[in-house]
Amino acid sequence: MSTADPAEPALSEFVARRPSATAPVAPRSRICRARPRRVTRSGLAAAVAVVAVLAAVAVSSPVAAQSGDDRSDEVRIVARRLADARLEFGLQQRDAGDSWGERMLPTQRFFPADAAVDRWLRSSPLTVRVAASGDEDAVDVAVRIVARKVADGRVEFGLRKVQSDGTLSGTLLPRSRFFPTDAAVGRWLQSTPVSVTTTRPASAAPTTPTAPEPAPEPAARYTGVAAGYAHACAIGSEGSVVCWGDNSAGQASPPPGRFSAVTAGAWYSCALRTDGAIACWGESDAVAETPTSGQFEAVAAGSSHACAVRTGQTLTCWGNNDDGQADAPGGQFAAVGGGNFHSCALSTGGTITCWGTDPHGIFGQLDAPSGQFTTLSVGNAHSCALQADGTAACWGSNDTGETDLPSAQFSAVAAGASHTCAIRTSGTIACTGWNSDGQADPPAGQFSAVAAGGRLSCGLGTDSGIRCWGLDVAGPWGGQFTAIDAGDAHLCGLGADGTVSCAGAAGLFGQSEVPEGRFIAVAAGDRHSCGVRADGSIACWGSTAYGLLNAPTGEFNTIAAGGWHTCALRSNGTATCWGSGRYGELSPPPGAFSALAVGWWHVCGLRSDASIACWGSNSEAQTAAPEGNFQAIAAGRSHSCALRSDGTVTCWGSNRYGQTDAPSGEFTDITVNDWHSCALRTDGTVTCWGNNPDEDFGQADAPEDRFTAVTAGRGFTCGLHEDGTARCWGRSPWTAIPSGAEFASGRPA
Repeated sequence: MSTADPAEPALSEFVARRPSATAPVAPRSRICRARPRRVTRSGLAAAVAVVAVLAAVAVSSPVAAQSGDDRSDEVRIVARRLADARLEFGLQQRDAGDSWGERMLPTQRFFPADAAVDRWLRSSPLTVRVAASGDEDAVDVAVRIVARKVADGRVEFGLRKVQSDGTLSGTLLPRSRFFPTDAAVGRWLQSTPVSVTTTRPASAAPTTPTAPEPAPEPAARYTGVAAGYAHACAIGSEGSVVCWGDNSAGQASPPPGRFSAVTAGAWYSCALRTDGAIACWGESDAVAETPTSGQFEAVAAGSSHACAVRTGQTLTCWGNNDDGQADAPGGQFAAVGGGNFHSCALSTGGTITCWGTDPHGIFGQLDAPSGQFTTLSVGNAHSCALQADGTAACWGSNDTGETDLPSAQFSAVAAGASHTCAIRTSGTIACTGWNSDGQADPPAGQFSAVAAGGRLSCGLGTDSGIRCWGLDVAGPWGGQFTAIDAGDAHLCGLGADGTVSCAGAAGLFGQSEVPEGRFIAVAAGDRHSCGVRADGSIACWGSTAYGLLNAPTGEFNTIAAGGWHTCALRSNGTATCWGSGRYGELSPPPGAFSALAVGWWHVCGLRSDASIACWGSNSEAQTAAPEGNFQAIAAGRSHSCALRSDGTVTCWGSNRYGQTDAPSGEFTDITVNDWHSCALRTDGTVTCWGNNPDEDFGQADAPEDRFTAVTAGRGFTCGLHEDGTARCWGRSPWTAIPSGAEFASGRPA
């Protein structure tokens, strides 16, 4: 809570006029940066800067705000523009003396300057105290501020009440609620008042749960799930491991093989092979010191150390041991868990032992309760266990309420970095604690297992599917496709039924949030995606920069997306382009084309006579197309490649990484991205060349498989397998792109 600045200028009201657009129901997306936690990386404490930003939420139908005679329940939204163009907002409550109290600032209170139009975002909760009146006692009302950018650049604000069951009420819209585009930097403005005790009329639309939309339901089934700080992993029903989310340290690039269990640490993951051996990947002391011999029955990952139960119920730990967290005690144990500076284990007799360090002497994470327990889960600085009757006991740090599980009977419990989730005996999930990204807002449904990480949580549904909430990382993604296209950090696929699915960096700009409908073509760019609908019209989604979503009208049959612009072919074969055009990318030559390839700042088109014409930037001769007859083209950052009529490949433009050194042979498809190129041979195998830093990506290390098409993203490549699934290798700099049933992401063995 922040006290109002006595020197601030007189407040002005928000603009009252409301645009005609109605509030859409938007999928939930997370764009919050990390709150600082004491987690270690390579044995060192890493601090993450706090930048609290609004998180997207589905908003139900607006409700007209009303006010009664008692005005102590009234609040108003206050907001100001910051120097970096973000908006900071909060609440003020009217007190009994009819004056406005001090400004209350939610933890998540910054509206980003580049927010998508009509995408509702929400703050973290604030508590408003409504005074006693007559026979009614005083009551605390939890509210969230919601906001969206409208087409003219203003920001519309409203309120939603957090109801007793955790869902959100309808949206309360003040009369004056639009923050103007020309507001002075640093000057606080206010809305007109709204009453927080106003109830939603019965005729209004039903409320929308606070839980985020789940990740796309996978085609495959799963038997287990684990969540790390910003990534997650799951065990497929056939025993393979699939991971998704942050892959900056390789923690989402599992090795091949069959496994029976998986666990996730801060920047690494481990899994138990079916033969009892342990495999770990990512960046951690625990990865470097993974046991190479012995058989194990269970494994658990801490921040930078890991522990396992050997066959015979003895313990072993490895990795960072600066605080004694890897000094496993003797005895017989059934389960073990690792935290930041400590570890705990459940003995075969049901008692709990903890070891390591409480560095501050105040958390109490080593103070395991007495009694007998059946399950154990260890978080950063707290732990939870279940007794035989299903009641939970938690101990250790509670600075965000992470040990405050509700009174209930549970069948499973998972302690995360600073939050906890548990499955009630009814199959529903309850979470408590740190909720920066919605990781403590579980979805409705029935679950058999749950995993709590740092900024996300995941559950294994009773239908064997995975659902995640919190930090918006793409979940397990697969299906049968007829075409795929890779963008900068996401992948889109066109299904045989005309539906489009995208996976990858959805939370960044919405480029993976596909609108409803049937399509005949799809294209993935840098921060946006587009598709040609069945009626020939174009729909685009993602970043609004440079007018990327301002698709032209008319009838089209194919489309291609690049870094900052998009081009499409009309039914008569002429090309139309939109977006950024600083180098002439939006000025195609006249004439008819049969195919287009869009790079970062240039475009190449395959004419109907099989010749190539290129336009846009020619800084490295990327538009200097060779003569001849061609059947396919591809454009990257500053180079281009084409497939000649005889099946050979030729490339031109920048060759700083050997990306234009095309191999010999006969090919049927060609693709390029920033600094690497790939082509599909006539036998269905993929060959790649160009930049391929093995220690980082492996985007040019194509697996020995058979494909029908290939597409290159930044730092990763995906192929359309002959079975119709998408399979990827390498990794994106922002998020791992999940692939199909086999999930071959990561450098193949």
